[in-house]
Amino acid sequence: MAFHLGCLRALNKCGLLTDLDVLSCVSGGSVIGAIYVTHDGSFESFENEVRRTLRRGFVKPSIRIALTSREGLKAVLCRLELAVRSLLRLSMAPLSWISFRLFTLIGLAKEQRMPRSVPRRTASRTTILEETFDRFLFHGQELKDISDRKPKFVAVATELRTGTAFYFSPEQSGCWRYGKVNPDRIRIARAVVASAAYPLLLPALDDAYIFNSRDGSSRTERVTLTDGGIYDNLGLAPLWPDRHPAISVSIPKPDIIIACRAGYGLRLGAPTVTFWGRIISSFYTTFDRAQNAALNRLYDLRDAGRLSAIVLPYLGQADERLENAPSDLVKREEVDAYPTNFNAMSDVWIDRLSKRGEQVTLAVLRQHNPELVENRGQPRNSS
Repeated sequence: MAFHLGCLRALNKCGLLTDLDVLSCVSGGSVIGAIYVTHDGSFESFENEVRRTLRRGFVKPSIRIALTSREGLKAVLCRLELAVRSLLRLSMAPLSWISFRLFTLIGLAKEQRMPRSVPRRTASRTTILEETFDRFLFHGQELKDISDRKPKFVAVATELRTGTAFYFSPEQSGCWRYGKVNPDRIRIARAVVASAAYPLLLPALDDAYIFNSRDGSSRTERVTLTDGGIYDNLGLAPLWPDRHPAISVSIPKPDIIIACRAGYGLRLGAPTVTFWGRIISSFYTTFDRAQNAALNRLYDLRDAGRLSAIVLPYLGQADERLENAPSDLVKREEVDAYPTNFNAMSDVWIDRLSKRGEQVTLAVLRQHNPELVENRGQPRNSS
């Protein structure tokens, strides 16, 4: 969030921030994006709110809510129920095996057998974090409450049952496999936590919605939502110029895409000799490959004339490639050790990360897209 704050500060200095039509957000970026579109006031007051949020963090407030609210009790009871069900299923395993063999012998088709019921996980650490977001940031606001705000807010989550993107926006939410959500009365905190539920730390959000299909029918479907970065770590999916609204969300077709990347550069991890080491490295390899493919597509669209410009501020930017870097540039090595989590941040780290975000964004604009700032006056030097 701190790096993104710096990127937004740079765009504000250049006069570009108020020209944004769409704010497509994913993972932790959905938090600061939602704060921005719900905030009333100047950019300075918005920045102060983000700084307060970063200093407070979300871990300790979530613990307090878990210990003092019904949501915490619900999460404990839900976890106990799942544990009991797991033990019962384990104890019934021999009977299940006998039943399976019997069904196979009599030739009963798989679809004719009694389906296994998967219980809903209606409360968890993720819903506790949702309550934290709602109590401290969004105060019960729903997506429809920001329908007239600019830029248009889109939060991207990953739907695990179908392996597709699930979009939350003020006018419509849903995914192409299920359709659009009806009625669309979804809290902003719900959309944000679905987009930011990092799967290694937080359970997926287990929910059910009424969907309207393209054929006019409606039905209730259960969805399992996790961090949008699993599907699209840059939030680019709804912005592709050739994307049809029927399989995405209805937004203005972009002419310029500014993608702020809070990644840490090329990986060089320890040798993977254990099972979990292989699994984690395989995950990150697939993740990096998908992100590289998305970036390559951005360049292809620009070269084909489908986009007039792309701007790519990057936390892990190689400093030696910045031709317009300021003399007091916050070096990549000074920030690449900071962990990505919801813990409270010190003012030192907030200043360091946000300053790098501002400096890199301004340097990239001046080097690759000077035409975007020339007509708005030269941005002030960052310090």
